[in-house]
Amino acid sequence: MEKLVSFIRVNKNSPEYTSTQVDGIKEYLIDNNLELHGSVKAEVSIPNEEENIFVLLEDCKKGCIVLVYDINVFGRTTASILKMINHLLDNEARIISINQNLDLVDRNDMLTKMVLGMIGMTISLEKDLMSLRTKEALTAKKLDGVHLGKPKGTIQKSKFDLQRDKIEELLGLGLSVRKIAKILGYNNHIGLNNYVKKRNIREELEAKKIAS
Repeated sequence: MEKLVSFIRVNKNSPEYTSTQVDGIKEYLIDNNLELHGSVKAEVSIPNEEENIFVLLEDCKKGCIVLVYDINVFGRTTASILKMINHLLDNEARIISINQNLDLVDRNDMLTKMVLGMIGMTISLEKDLMSLRTKEALTAKKLDGVHLGKPKGTIQKSKFDLQRDKIEELLGLGLSVRKIAKILGYNNHIGLNNYVKKRNIREELEAKKIAS
């Protein structure tokens, strides 16, 4: 005999969202003359708390039907919803979603395969659209004359910063960048050479000599 368990996502910031699930499940049970064997509630007010759902539904395995009002209770992104559905199906649980009129039996079921395929396509489409939105937004900013990226002249942190004093000391002794790179254990002297040039280290050393 299959065990029917309802799952409700509780959000303290949206009592109406929770009550819609409760009322929808009650109505479904009455209309189909069904009785629950258990109920699981998860308080998820922020995305980081969604991992708790996996823990709470861990016991839902073969012979268990997970009844939800809407599959959006499993996550706030299509990817997280698919992850939860796959988790339950891997545990051989059955999923019924009232709002979408879905009955996901198992991975061999044709409807289940179709639904999983559609969700997968949606995720792919979302990623493509996000990429396009980003590119179009950047293009629009360029056309408006907005400068993108770091301000001109910005100097980023470098691995050479840790040994700058030593680099300056060796340059002051007249050693070449290639020789300094070898002494300090750097495989490629080109990066060190660019570092010295961008930071005008030679010019600074020369200015110090003149000042002294």
